[in-house]
Amino acid sequence: MKKIFVIAILIVALFAFSENGVYPDKIVVGSFQALSGPYAVIGQEMTKGMKAYFNWINNNGGIYKRQIELVVADDQLNPSKTVIEVKRLVEEDQVFAIVGGLGTYGCLAVMDYLNDNGVPFVYQGSGSSLLAIPPKKYVFPVQPDYTLEGQLIAKFSVETLGKSKIAVLYMSNDVGKEGLQAVKTKLADYGMKPALEIPYNPAETDYSSLAVRVLGVNPDLTVIYGFVTDTVRWIKTLRDYGVECDIVTIYPNADPVIITLAGDYAEGIYITGWVPLPTEDRPDFVRDYQRFLGIYQESYPDEQVPSSYAVAGFIAAEVFVEGLVRAGPNLTREALVKSLESFDHWNGILSKDISWGPNQRRGKSSMYFLQVQNGLFVPVTNLLTLEK
Repeated sequence: MKKIFVIAILIVALFAFSENGVYPDKIVVGSFQALSGPYAVIGQEMTKGMKAYFNWINNNGGIYKRQIELVVADDQLNPSKTVIEVKRLVEEDQVFAIVGGLGTYGCLAVMDYLNDNGVPFVYQGSGSSLLAIPPKKYVFPVQPDYTLEGQLIAKFSVETLGKSKIAVLYMSNDVGKEGLQAVKTKLADYGMKPALEIPYNPAETDYSSLAVRVLGVNPDLTVIYGFVTDTVRWIKTLRDYGVECDIVTIYPNADPVIITLAGDYAEGIYITGWVPLPTEDRPDFVRDYQRFLGIYQESYPDEQVPSSYAVAGFIAAEVFVEGLVRAGPNLTREALVKSLESFDHWNGILSKDISWGPNQRRGKSSMYFLQVQNGLFVPVTNLLTLEK
C-alpha cells in the first residue's frame, strides 16, 4: 500500500510540472540573438541585459523559489537560422517561453510558429507592427512599432515644430516602407503629404546625388528612417550639401554611438525615444536608472555605461519576470498569457507605460522626443500618444 501511495504522489508531481520548461526548481527560457557575425555587438549586449536581470532575480531567491535558466541560441541575425534555432529551443530544449528575440525578419519568421504552438513570445527586438497587429494570443511586443512611431513623428513635426514641408528618406525595406506609410497617413490628417520621398539602399556609401534632390526641394524638416550607420552618412551628406533643415530620426538611433560617429553633425537633430532618460528634472528616472545600474553591475562590474541594447535586454527580462510573478506559483503558459494581459500602464525599473489586453498587443503606445544639445540627448517633450 505504501508503494502505491508513493507512486501516486510521484504521478501527481509529474503532472504538476508537466508544462514544458517548468520544473520544481527552475524555469527554462529561450532567446535568439546574434552572438557572432556582423551584428554580434547588438546580440551580445542584449543578452547581457537579460542575463543581468535574471541573475539578480536568481540571486534573490528566484520566482516562487524557481531559478530562471536562460538558453540563448546564436542565429547571427539570419532569419533562416532563426527558424532552425527556435525550433530546436522549443522541440529539443523544451523551453517555457521565448524572450527578447532580436531582429525584425527573424522575429517575423518564427512568430506564427510560436503562436501556433502556444509558446509565449515576450518582447521582440523589432518595431514591426506585424507583431502586434492583428493581435496574436502568445505574442507580446513591447517596443513601439514603426507605424506608431511614424505617426508620432508627423504629429510632432507639424504640431510641435510647426513644419509644413517635410521630406522622408527611408530604407528600401519593410522597416523603411512601414515608416514612410505611417508618416504619410498622419500627414494626411493635416491635409498634407511629403514634399519628397526618397527610398535608399542602406548598403550604399554615397548619397550625394540623393542629397542634391533634397536640396532642390528645400524642405523645412527631413525624416530619416534608417539605422545608425546610414543615418550618420545621411546627416553628414545633407549638411555638407547645405541642407539646413531640422532632422528627425528613429528610436534605434537613440544611442550615444550616433553622437560619437556623427560628432558635431549630430547637434540639433531630433530622435524618438521610449526608455526614460535620467535627467536632473526627473529625479524618479535618475533613481530608477541608478537601480538598473546597480543590478547590471552585479553581473558586469566593469561596465560604467551600459549600451541601449543592454537596456533593451534588461527591459525584456523585467517585463517577463513581472508576468511570471503575476502568473503565480502554478505556472503554465496560459497563466502567463492571462497575467501579461493584465498589464495596464505598468511601470517597472526601466519599463514604463506597458499595457496589453485580451485583444490588444501593442505594448507601448507612447513615445517622447529627444534632441542632441551640446553632445547630449535632452528630452524636449513628455510622453506623447496619438490621442493627445
